[in-house]
Amino acid sequence: MDLLVVVPHPDDETFGAGGALLLAKEEGLRTGILCLTRGEAGRTLGLCPPEELAQVRTAELKRAAEVLAVDYLEVLPFPNALPQEAEGGARGRASGQGLPDRPEAAGAIRERLLALRPRYVLTFPPDGINGHPDHVATSRYAEEAAKGLARLVYFVRPEGPWRVTHLLRLPEWALARKLKALAQHKTQALSVLAFLARHPERLWRESFHLVGEEGFKEGPWW
Repeated sequence: MDLLVVVPHPDDETFGAGGALLLAKEEGLRTGILCLTRGEAGRTLGLCPPEELAQVRTAELKRAAEVLAVDYLEVLPFPNALPQEAEGGARGRASGQGLPDRPEAAGAIRERLLALRPRYVLTFPPDGINGHPDHVATSRYAEEAAKGLARLVYFVRPEGPWRVTHLLRLPEWALARKLKALAQHKTQALSVLAFLARHPERLWRESFHLVGEEGFKEGPWW
């Protein structure tokens, strides 16, 4: 295994590193996705009963992973933090019992790293990009698990606090595949649209921080 993306929720993999997974695969690298929850606290948009959302989102992730052509996919059953409704029915930040309350997740990640031996682990930066507690916890658990086993890479915003060390500009074929992967997450269509409204440029430009790296490079780190 060369690149393993570790994320808390289905759809995080495509938002954060869909292009990187596609480009790495195109170059002959082995890639994978480890998702720590089944995303049961997300929206349903009326597409399924709430009690079936975990199963539906897992299926959505499997279809997205097929589009991204990854070699490995595993979904773990850790709890997804409950969403908190904001004014007007929009969701605010997540709250309640979730990944921050499951330190054993670090051990579960390390077990997979020992088995797969990836060279790089891609995950959220320590601030989770948007402060979501599951994002923040995943970053912490992945960092703990990767010690001595793999190099950490964060997917970051160019305007965020983490310096961009590598910038990927996606060719047309990769952008088309990334959009197709995003389209598999039908229950999370409002999140996809919000992402497009706020950060459309992040569809074809993915920025990363390779921990311990100095300088800047336009192109992959692998």
